[in-house]
Amino acid sequence: MSVTQDTPINLEERTLAKYTMAVTVMITGIAAHKIRKFEAFGLCKPTRTRSGQRLYSDSDIELIHKISLLEKDHVNLYGIKIILTMQTSKYNRKKGG
Repeated sequence: MSVTQDTPINLEERTLAKYTMAVTVMITGIAAHKIRKFEAFGLCKPTRTRSGQRLYSDSDIELIHKISLLEKDHVNLYGIKIILTMQTSKYNRKKGG
C-alpha cells in the first residue's frame, strides 16, 4: 500500500523508525552531514539500533524538512531550537498536556 498525502497515517506509523540515514538523505535531499549536525545540536533525535545505526521515522523526516526550511530562511540553529520548542509547547497546550 502506498501512502499518499490524502491517506491519514496514524501516530504509531508516523513515529515508527524505519529509514536509514541513506534513505533519509534520498527522501529529504538533505546531506547526511547536515542531518548529523541537526542531531548534534539536539534538534532531532533518531532512534538507534543496538549497533548504533540511526533510523528515522516519518515524523523525523518532517522535522528535518522543517529545520532545513528554517535554516534556508537564515534562522540559525539556536533560533530554530527556540521556534521548535515554542511550537511544541503550543501544541501540547492545545492537547491539554
